[in-house]
Amino acid sequence: MTRRSILLFVAVTLLAGNLVYAHLAGPSAFARDFDQNIARFPLAASIARSDPNLRDVFLRRTEEAFNESGWRAAKGALNMILAAEMEVYADDEHINAVGRAELAALLKLASNPLACKSYLLAGFERGEFREATQEFADLASAHGAAIKNGFERKTNGVARTQASDAEIIAIERQLSLGPFAELTRQELGAQAKYLAGNPDRMCSAAIKKQLNLLSGDSHDAAHASRIRRAGSDRIDIAAVLVKLCREPGNGLSCDGP
Repeated sequence: MTRRSILLFVAVTLLAGNLVYAHLAGPSAFARDFDQNIARFPLAASIARSDPNLRDVFLRRTEEAFNESGWRAAKGALNMILAAEMEVYADDEHINAVGRAELAALLKLASNPLACKSYLLAGFERGEFREATQEFADLASAHGAAIKNGFERKTNGVARTQASDAEIIAIERQLSLGPFAELTRQELGAQAKYLAGNPDRMCSAAIKKQLNLLSGDSHDAAHASRIRRAGSDRIDIAAVLVKLCREPGNGLSCDGP
């Protein structure tokens, strides 16, 4: 047997051994406990039971986030999937109700720009941003109603809003121009810098864009919101939290992997 044949044989043997080990080891602890953990979120648990394919998405994405940045990342990933996969099906009334609740939360956080930036990039969980407890309670209720409505409409055959990168960029550009207020060059620059953006400018930019969104026709506002939500699950929540959780006063309930 030549040296090359020996090396090839060893490589194949090691690969086969790894596959056998993975099979014998079975699912991870996270996967084994997944149904028990998601039961703490009744609406998400109900959706997971009704849609095995979506349950697989929930499990894969939340486990990836958990392994990188702990439970806060896992819950954030779940919320983003629900927005992208369920809220996009909701009717205009429910989508716009979420938009109004988001604006109320942003306005409440305007006096704390770092917390405002944290919310914009990482969303929220119960117990965070205590200065806006009522606003986030209202927002959680609006999200829950929109997710439930979206799930019902999806089940009844309503088509899902699709969003290409070009459509998302066009919507964001349009919202930067008005009709309520145009973003300044500094605000545009802060948004472009993303994690490194200035919190004050990011917060004021987000408020202006939300006001621009809600100032137009209600149907157009809902359509724009659906497109924005359809792309929301592209955010790497674990990477975002790794950066934000290093900043004192971020307002987040950070934990480790």
